[in-house]
Amino acid sequence: MRVRGGEAVVRTLERLGVECVFGIPGVHTLEIYDALVESPIRHVLARHEQGAGFMADGYARVSGKPGVAIVITGPGVTNIATAIGEAYADSSPVVVIASNVERAWQGRMLGHLHDCKDQLGIMRALTAWAEQARSVAEVPELVRLAYARALGGRPRPTHVEIPLDVLRGVGEIDLASLEPPVPARPEPDSAAIEFAVAAIERSERIVLYCGGGAVASGAEEELTELADRLGAVVITSLQGKGAVPEDHPRCLGNLWEPDNAVDRLLRRADLALIVGSKLGAQDTQNGRLPLPARRVRVDIDAQEVLRQYSPTIPIVADARATVRALREALATRGVSRAGWAIEELQDCKRAALRQAWGAPQAVWLHAIRAALPRDGILVNDMTMMAYVGNRHYPVYRPRTYLFPTGYGTLGFAVPAAIGAKIARPEANVVALVGDGGFQFTMQELGTAVQFAVGVPIVLFNDASYTAVKDEQARSYRRRFIAVDLVNPDFQRLAAAYGVPAVRVTTPEDLSEAIVTALQRTHPTVIEVPIEFPVG
Repeated sequence: MRVRGGEAVVRTLERLGVECVFGIPGVHTLEIYDALVESPIRHVLARHEQGAGFMADGYARVSGKPGVAIVITGPGVTNIATAIGEAYADSSPVVVIASNVERAWQGRMLGHLHDCKDQLGIMRALTAWAEQARSVAEVPELVRLAYARALGGRPRPTHVEIPLDVLRGVGEIDLASLEPPVPARPEPDSAAIEFAVAAIERSERIVLYCGGGAVASGAEEELTELADRLGAVVITSLQGKGAVPEDHPRCLGNLWEPDNAVDRLLRRADLALIVGSKLGAQDTQNGRLPLPARRVRVDIDAQEVLRQYSPTIPIVADARATVRALREALATRGVSRAGWAIEELQDCKRAALRQAWGAPQAVWLHAIRAALPRDGILVNDMTMMAYVGNRHYPVYRPRTYLFPTGYGTLGFAVPAAIGAKIARPEANVVALVGDGGFQFTMQELGTAVQFAVGVPIVLFNDASYTAVKDEQARSYRRRFIAVDLVNPDFQRLAAAYGVPAVRVTTPEDLSEAIVTALQRTHPTVIEVPIEFPVG
């Protein structure tokens, strides 16, 4: 097939099974966009490249398939960089395809449109893999590699850069042998499984700690059965919420805090099975999470296994494959444990919930939970009410609780919720934002309207960057600066976009407003005036 470079991009994406891409066209990407005109691939037009990146991320997190974003040279790349930093930190498979100036002019800064000193270097700092196509013939294989690397092993963002002269050039491509990549599911070493089983046989009180890798591998059923066989207590990281349903009697979810009931319970454990978690600084409060000295760590990333909380038995393999192998080996040997009594775990959970940060505001999260079915998706921003939800919002299914954990960027929720809804149009999706974070990406209301994305946006409004204000109160003697906001009238803002808006003041009214909004084929802004104590 003899095609131009832009068409080579689109035909390759079609061959890989890509159904949707997110982006904003520019004069440097028109070769790609012209090829999209006659393609079955759906293009979702964002209002800012950062929004396009978050949409692709939300799409990836709920579908498990790479989200694809197309951006222009220079400002398009730097605009999407924040979203890609988030995807990298949270292990989300996003593929970015960007143009660049002609190869002859790159890095020379001679004043060409969108000149950038080292665009590929920028993306290499933020992705797991980034390369440049130097000819039309290279385009299909590089796009396939970007897709495969995003999915292969630990999911992470990737990038392909295609210079203008390659996009406009003509060359031969062969797509006949190009097959969509199948995600690698490396099996665990049999000797490591034997060591793990032996460790279990010497243990009585086992903690099963589940992270984002457990969610990404789809190990819900295997983890639940393993917890029951071992009488284990299940704890999750923030990214691991939903790895085991949080109404399972053995699951305490993301409730650990220093010196609380879960902390005291964990200090009595004699073995930890850590599945798909880096045991990061935020989840462990810089290593304060009390895990027993004997640890079996399962992770698909060999570098992550040894980084923190050194394991007694490291297993570098897919989480689901490993838990399945453990379950089968235990069943063959007839190994099971009574472990922790259900009543003790439930008492611990109730005590932890009473003590957990944000307990006075938990009624708002209960209202959202009541409005959503078990597989409903809540997409959070970096905002105080979402922090409350990390402890108090129960998650029953994997890939239904999205939170910008690692990079911690504001503005994630609305565009990520759009991407999530496009990936799973049959699902109920709600965005939870604060008034500050909403204004980072509120222009993506235009995208939601244009593409009929029915996402309720629950906006908690206290006219402040409250997390920062709270820290100023605690650590800087209430010397407040640059934290109080003059906000727009969010009701009138919604009206300007032609979407309904409502202001509610009780949890009951919030739940009812969400149920009503979920029946619409366009977004709804649900504003909740709120006050958070600071200091």
